[in-house]
Amino acid sequence: MPTVLHLIPYDTVGGVETAARSVPATWDGAAGPVRYRRGYLVTHSPVDVFPDDWHGAAVSVNRPDAHWKLLRFALESRPDLVVASLWRSCPTLIALKFLRPRTKYVLFLHSAVDVHVFDKVLNRVAMFIADEIWADSETTLAARVPSKVRERAKVLSFLTQRPPYLPNAREKDPERPIAPNFVYWGRLQSEKNLGLALEVFAAVHQLLPDSKFDIFGPDRGSLDELQEQVAELKLGDAVRFLGAVPQEDLLTNACGYSFYLQTSLFEGMAMSVIEAMAMGLVPVVTPVGEIPSYCHDGHTGIHVTTSGETAQRIVELISQPGSWREMSSRAADRWAEARLFQDDYRDACDNLLSRNQAGGGT
Repeated sequence: MPTVLHLIPYDTVGGVETAARSVPATWDGAAGPVRYRRGYLVTHSPVDVFPDDWHGAAVSVNRPDAHWKLLRFALESRPDLVVASLWRSCPTLIALKFLRPRTKYVLFLHSAVDVHVFDKVLNRVAMFIADEIWADSETTLAARVPSKVRERAKVLSFLTQRPPYLPNAREKDPERPIAPNFVYWGRLQSEKNLGLALEVFAAVHQLLPDSKFDIFGPDRGSLDELQEQVAELKLGDAVRFLGAVPQEDLLTNACGYSFYLQTSLFEGMAMSVIEAMAMGLVPVVTPVGEIPSYCHDGHTGIHVTTSGETAQRIVELISQPGSWREMSSRAADRWAEARLFQDDYRDACDNLLSRNQAGGGT
């Protein structure tokens, strides 16, 4: 049975991790059953995973021994296809390519921007040695994949599931009030620019004192600063930091919100925005990465400009429940028929594995 191994830096909650966990442990490929495993560089927070995944060690991702242990696990697994997500997985992919050159390799890009020089250099090397390059969006592919290797690149859907349409969005009474409740889920890190989200919410809170903003996700260095900002803005209990939770719990509890608020500095496809729209939440987002291609300002969401102007538009929409429900319905309809990530992923893996078999295996 051929094996696909997906390398990921963290065993935690996030778009990349959620997408990888949506792929089944086995599937019926074009030429028979395929086994799927994930290998994590480090264990960061407890999540439900397949029992035979490699969880890594509870150490820093910068520790050489963490990288060595992941490489050893990958070699012992003898995969037929290796997929690497995010730049910290690239050293393992590069080493494996040198040690097992006949194995098939894929670099998976999840952002339209190089965060720093290590991100750029390691991903660039991996692009040139990989058999294929997968991207979460056309924006990511165009921005990061050099023309010399673009013929080996393709875009995969980044919608992992079709969550239930929220009861609030299906309300038959078009004039029933909309609760001014906001939610964000994802990593708490500088790239997500949550300080701007707090400024937008603070401006809404001044106009609607009963508004609430719940923030879910693991801390990646920004939590203390954000908590200080909440105190400075005198938001009190209106903002809650609720940590990382399993995706199914998050989606179950989403019925208590009306808006999804995300003000990233850059994105690729932005899985969390897609998930929120699919449920009928109205997205309030910065138009970065691929987001403007599906979240159209005033039609399927609201683009963030200044905090004051954005807050005025949100409050106006809340004052017109029928308009909110129309925007919510359009947001959900955008993803009603879209292909799922796991389907695109399995098809792409099957295509590469069939090349292995045609060439006589690894």
